[in-house]
Amino acid sequence: MDAELDPYGDAVVVDDVVLRTPGLAGRVRTISTSGQQMRSEAQWTSALAEALENEDVEPQTIVEISDTHETDAPGGAGTRSTSFGEPAIELEVPGPSSGWGQLVLYTDESGVATWEFAEAEDGSPDTTRGTQPRTYVVRRTVPPVGPGEDGATRGVLGSIGKKVIGVLAFKLIDPVLGAVGEKFAEKWEGLKRPYGLRTFDPDTYRDAAGPSLQQADWTRLGEGKALLFVHGTFSRSYTGFSGLSPQVVKDLHQMYEGRVFAFDHFTLSHSPQQNIEWLLGQVPVDVDLDVDIVCHSRGGLVSRTLAEKQGELSTGGRRVNVDKLVLVAAPNGGTILTDTNHMSAFIDTYTNLFNFVPDNGVTEVLEGIITVAKHIAIGAVKGLRGLQAMHPSGDFLSWLNVPTDVESRYYAMAGNYEPADRGWALWAKDHLMDAIFESNNDLVVPTAGVYDINGSSKFPVEERLEFGSDAGINHTTFFADAIVQEKLLSWLGST
Repeated sequence: MDAELDPYGDAVVVDDVVLRTPGLAGRVRTISTSGQQMRSEAQWTSALAEALENEDVEPQTIVEISDTHETDAPGGAGTRSTSFGEPAIELEVPGPSSGWGQLVLYTDESGVATWEFAEAEDGSPDTTRGTQPRTYVVRRTVPPVGPGEDGATRGVLGSIGKKVIGVLAFKLIDPVLGAVGEKFAEKWEGLKRPYGLRTFDPDTYRDAAGPSLQQADWTRLGEGKALLFVHGTFSRSYTGFSGLSPQVVKDLHQMYEGRVFAFDHFTLSHSPQQNIEWLLGQVPVDVDLDVDIVCHSRGGLVSRTLAEKQGELSTGGRRVNVDKLVLVAAPNGGTILTDTNHMSAFIDTYTNLFNFVPDNGVTEVLEGIITVAKHIAIGAVKGLRGLQAMHPSGDFLSWLNVPTDVESRYYAMAGNYEPADRGWALWAKDHLMDAIFESNNDLVVPTAGVYDINGSSKFPVEERLEFGSDAGINHTTFFADAIVQEKLLSWLGST
């Protein structure tokens, strides 16, 4: 069934969906078939469809809005206000079946995707676990890209030219992991993103199943300076550093005489302290490690914990000496996106980073995003300790950013990114730059926060590489850049 939208703000009912769209004209239809047919109609790509299926998320219904144009709504017409103050689509849909949760994935005409969560009458999050109808206030930007302009498809989430609202349902009791609650992310990471230490060599560094460290590897790592890679949020070693060229990895192997390894760890549910306590627990007591570290994003906080705070952790008497630490896009001053009020913007940002700039492991990243979205949908963000460690005024950074006498040498890389795609650029300006961030940023981390004064005596970092907006480097694409690779070799190769 399809119908005309009412730009005057009156309710339009299509099957069991109610919409109010003051100021927006166009046509709306619902797609209520199931399985592959529904995904095909919504034009979701295989990466998104696979991620949803892997995380046991089922489409409940798809709402497609086409042939849209903005009009002047009469006085008095309106929907519930949004936190960004822009026009909105108010969507009322049937609640999920008993034992299921619900959320929405919205994609606009330009391909920008956002996760939406049910709202109560007062505008607060509605975390009701019943089957009552749910109301979503979908933030409606006005994309500057028309249907068919600049190509037929964008990114990994499907085609442009239409607004697509996917109403998604997920089981509140996972058959393997149990209840979706504050412990869910920890169980999820234990099953799907487990801790591990692996070799990192030119032949296998992009392989998902890279060789785990064996006793002989530990012995070799202890025979001289080693290089450790520590990835960031939603990532794994093989995805986070896949942008490095095989030649650069080969050069690093030669530089460190083969003593190069990587640390896979929980990024959502465990604090950096927990990450490092696990790492130190794996180091054989008879191996003395002396390492340089290349780390990305939240991995910078994990690496600094190793460098600066070993004496305050349960280490079992083990110690690792950290000499050089290269902090790439690390939130040393935090990122406000991990505030509870902005957590949905955090996953929106990562969704669009991998939507518009696809990279190795897109499906894995989307699976992690979906897991966080489940936590937000049921109000269980306290279970996301790994993300909350990046809060600018949180307990973790207050503990980390203090004077220290460690002698490790710090280097930093930071960037200021402005999307080239016009629809994405508009969303980033309205939802990040103007509404959340108050300074230059790479879409996740404030630029200066990577290297600037923060309370630690290791900051500001004087040896640094900073990219302007003309470089086109966002939070997830540093390692594919030739200048970054050259600087890594230079910094790590210096005495």
